[in-house]
Amino acid sequence: MTESFTRRERLRLRRDFLTIFKEGESLQNEYFVVLFKKNGLDYSRLGIVVKRKFGKATRRNKLKRWVREIFRKSKGVIPKGFDIVVIPRKKLSEEFEQVDFWAVHEKLLNLLKRIEG
Repeated sequence: MTESFTRRERLRLRRDFLTIFKEGESLQNEYFVVLFKKNGLDYSRLGIVVKRKFGKATRRNKLKRWVREIFRKSKGVIPKGFDIVVIPRKKLSEEFEQVDFWAVHEKLLNLLKRIEG
């Protein structure tokens, strides 16, 4: 299995996001809300939604890089065949300067492992 984050593994279309928001299931912890829906493919796709309230563009982009890296490195443990949207919560925004990559990694991976159809 390759560790790249290919174009086909990205959620890009507005209608895909809207479908997941409307019909998807959700899991959450103190840092993230994860929405997911079966996609009928043999691989999972990832979308990330970070509101402007999270902070300036550099903070938002850093978080998106972290989430993509976690997804990319953890493909083996994330169930296949799902469209996944990750949304950070307010608590992560408030604590973002104090938390490190590995704390975020642990919190997000625990949610992603719980996805089931």
